[in-house]
Amino acid sequence: MRAKLVQQTYRGFTRGGDPAAAMGVGTRVKIGEWLDLMSVYGYTVNDDLTVDVDGDVFLDAGNVIINPRFSRFPGYVRFGSIKGDFYCDGNDMVSLEGGPRMVGGDFYCGHNELTSLKGCPKRVGNDFSCSHNELTSLEGCPRTVGGNFYCRTGNGKKFTEKEVEMVCRVAGAIFCK
Repeated sequence: MRAKLVQQTYRGFTRGGDPAAAMGVGTRVKIGEWLDLMSVYGYTVNDDLTVDVDGDVFLDAGNVIINPRFSRFPGYVRFGSIKGDFYCDGNDMVSLEGGPRMVGGDFYCGHNELTSLKGCPKRVGNDFSCSHNELTSLEGCPRTVGGNFYCRTGNGKKFTEKEVEMVCRVAGAIFCK
């Protein structure tokens, strides 16, 4: 009887595996639950608990129909590399902390309440849009953008092409007005 109980207790555990995940608890499980809730597919939770996605991430208000708009990523979610597009526009975001470090396609964070671009990816492979926020500076914006750069603000602050070029190498056009 005792051997059977021990065998059942350890069934979900593997040598070298994550015991918290085997029990269905812990940060890795919380990350997966949030990503599943937000309909993020093709993701990998890395050993450092960053999340890479082999595809697109649609967290914009128009696609997250069953979930309320959100103001920030949960503290336990930190995106790493996104091979496709990343959309988090149209929410009530006040921070991009936890956002991806690299995006292979477009990155759109417009129509939020952002005052800072801290937490933006360092590299965006195609278009970058931070338009219609409350930005006071471009600090934290990507270092390189492979497409167009859109930064029309909603608070009356107008950035110039020269200001963008001072902080970011943009392969396409810059739209600030």
